[in-house]
Amino acid sequence: GVIDTGIWPEHPSFADDGSYAPLAGYAGLPCEFGNKAQNPNDEPFTCNNKLLGARQMLDTYRTLIGADADEFDSARDDDGHGTHTASTAAGNGGVEASIYGILRGTISGIAPRARVIAYKGLGNMGGFTSDLAAAIDQAVADGVDVINYSIGGGAAGPGADEIAFLFAADAGVF
Repeated sequence: GVIDTGIWPEHPSFADDGSYAPLAGYAGLPCEFGNKAQNPNDEPFTCNNKLLGARQMLDTYRTLIGADADEFDSARDDDGHGTHTASTAAGNGGVEASIYGILRGTISGIAPRARVIAYKGLGNMGGFTSDLAAAIDQAVADGVDVINYSIGGGAAGPGADEIAFLFAADAGVF
């Protein structure tokens, strides 16, 4: 489970090349893309055996901040950070990388055969620990084995997300 700014599902790092067998218990996970009413560029996407599911977990954020006209009100990544962290952790191997159309070599995630469920817990203006804790809890409920959480902040007392991680650890999620 990757908790971040969402995911760009068409990225080749999350393509199902046909070698991923279906996993029991993961069929029917939400694949929340295609909210064209908010942003006409939010293309629908059907999750696959590599990208098992994607959820937007922004209830507090959307209530208090809303969504800018250019934002995706879905699990689609607004700024690329979530896609970057997901592909670094679990992106397919042998993916041709390019920047501005210039080939830069072949890349691989650390665990290229891992499956991904993405949780968009941050919006353009950051996020709320209530949304992040909800994403952690949902990842545990969805049956993930590992949570990738590349989210930082300043020094503070324990927040809802840290408490949620204690429960995730109790559930056996690394």
